[in-house]
Amino acid sequence: MILDIRIAGTISLFAALFFFILYVVVWSLCLLGWRTARIRYAHPTLPSRISSLSPSSAPGATIIRPLCGLDQNLYNTLESCMKLDYSKFEVIFALQDENDEALPVVRMIMEKYPEVNARIIIGDTKIGVNPKVNNLLRPFQEASYDLLWVIDSTISVTPGTLGRAVEAFLSNHDVRKPPMAGEVGLVHQVPIALCYQKTWGSLIEQAYLNTTHAKMYLAINAVAVDSCVVGKSNLYSRSSISQLTTPSPSLRQLPNPPTGLAGYSSFLAEDNMIALGLWHQLNLKHAMTSDVALDFLGALSVKDYIDRRVRWLRVRKKMTPIIATLLEPFTESLVAGLYGSWAIQRLLGANIPALFLVHLFTWLMVDLSTRRSLETNIRSLKPPSSQGVILLAWLARECLALPIWLLAMTSDVVVWRGRKYKIVSSGEKISYINLSKSLTDEIFTYL
Repeated sequence: MILDIRIAGTISLFAALFFFILYVVVWSLCLLGWRTARIRYAHPTLPSRISSLSPSSAPGATIIRPLCGLDQNLYNTLESCMKLDYSKFEVIFALQDENDEALPVVRMIMEKYPEVNARIIIGDTKIGVNPKVNNLLRPFQEASYDLLWVIDSTISVTPGTLGRAVEAFLSNHDVRKPPMAGEVGLVHQVPIALCYQKTWGSLIEQAYLNTTHAKMYLAINAVAVDSCVVGKSNLYSRSSISQLTTPSPSLRQLPNPPTGLAGYSSFLAEDNMIALGLWHQLNLKHAMTSDVALDFLGALSVKDYIDRRVRWLRVRKKMTPIIATLLEPFTESLVAGLYGSWAIQRLLGANIPALFLVHLFTWLMVDLSTRRSLETNIRSLKPPSSQGVILLAWLARECLALPIWLLAMTSDVVVWRGRKYKIVSSGEKISYINLSKSLTDEIFTYL
């Protein structure tokens, strides 16, 4: 009996040490993300030197806006790339259907800004299951410049963003040639949500993107041990993309494996996979600027929010090592507060409820400070918001985090733009099912 008690005590002690170390690591990442936000974003952005260059001297850039339907605030998001403080760029609006509802909006904007070099490309090329990759194929081929800036349709940017992105991209290499190993090969911005339609789903999504997601996104990119990129706003070289080999083991077994953008047509999260390819295959670094990618949220229900988070968790669990997926709940505030409070009590002796409350309050203050820092240069664009509503949305997000993770672990099937996809083997290929037909009639796998 005494021996059993000693063994249990030893196990408890080692468990407390493990969870205490994990708790310190999680808080270190949180504070690193917060510190990065404070240093990089909590002050007015400075103009880029490149922005003042004449068209004959400035590096040219092609902006590609892949479109499908009427996304939230589409006119304003597309208009933002027509008002850039940059002397040499073109804009390509990419669609796959001449009857797309976005097309009249695009034409209105082009008529308003005739001085901007802009054009429409409508292509119906389909080489895989990812519609965004299909939509980007012709623009990639027909772009006038090697430097490409791909911006999602829900994203708005400020006038100086392109100049600062190009300056960061060219920080250590010659504009006349593609970047080489060890140089910057991709520039991206942290996404920040704006919410004009204040439904609870939208408010919770905003609370997630502007606090937890932004904090961890900035921390992981600051540590820079691996690629961590979302595809809201990415600038890279077409020449670099053309050098990439498909990361899909099954596609690599084909007689002529697809290369370049086509090699990523079987991935749902092609942006993340392309960034990983630039990082690992070409040994190119990633850079961030002091700009944010303004993501306009639509009227989401709470179910919409849950479905969205479940979808990307299911994609990510197939793309990352299993240990990263299993540890993810331990980076959330409530779970971290529970095991951290217990570990401190076991090692040092303290009151668990009091420790948990101090932990949660400190976590909230860090999140709110991170949010304020990131919103420094966009306060004139964001609608008024109630502090009480912000706190309730934040609390709802924290309470939903673990149930959403558990739900995401139960299946590998996701729904995206009206279709069901089965994420297979590290995200290497995707099967999809048209929801309007039976599963047996409409299963398609790209090989």
